Amino acid sequence: MSICNICGCQSFVAGPGGRMSSTGKPPKCQTCFSLERHRSLRQVYLKLNEFIPFKSISALQISPDKAIQPEWFASLEVSSYGSSNSIDIQRIDRGDKSYDVVVCNHVPDPCRLQKTKDWGYPDERQHGHFRLYGSDIQDKFHQVFSPEIHQLKVFMDDPATGMTDLYFFFTRSEFIASVIREDLNQ
Repeated sequence: MSICNICGCQSFVAGPGGRMSSTGKPPKCQTCFSLERHRSLRQVYLKLNEFIPFKSISALQISPDKAIQPEWFASLEVSSYGSSNSIDIQRIDRGDKSYDVVVCNHVPDPCRLQKTKDWGYPDERQHGHFRLYGSDIQDKFHQVFSPEIHQLKVFMDDPATGMTDLYFFFTRSEFIASVIREDLNQ
């Protein structure tokens, strides 16, 4: 039986445009309207929270998302694109070390494109994104991040549809990197 790990609902319908998940199951929760990516990411956070105490973390979330509960964190600032609290992720206008974590759940899915498409400006047809990442995303990250930053991939299944999604984590912390390597990638 399929259960939404966000609201507990057991009823699902076709997603946007009538689409079904890659496993053939209806992806959209009838109660909270979550999709596969929301529920698989919720699974990641639930597992992480077993090893890393979120209550001690201050976080910045770029764009609201059902996968995260604000009460999990010591503090959580949410940026909403186009609103008065919109933060440009390329120029976060906060002091150094203002946040322990920056969450970017709405970066376009790199599993569906071979090569990144980068047009260099915020395209409103793409929800203000500058690019759509492809499977070459890790090469792009290697060009930007310094060697002391751990780059980690996590694959997680949506408990309702069984669809697997991919998430990237970046950290300077050897402890967090080891938790992700050892406890999330099982």
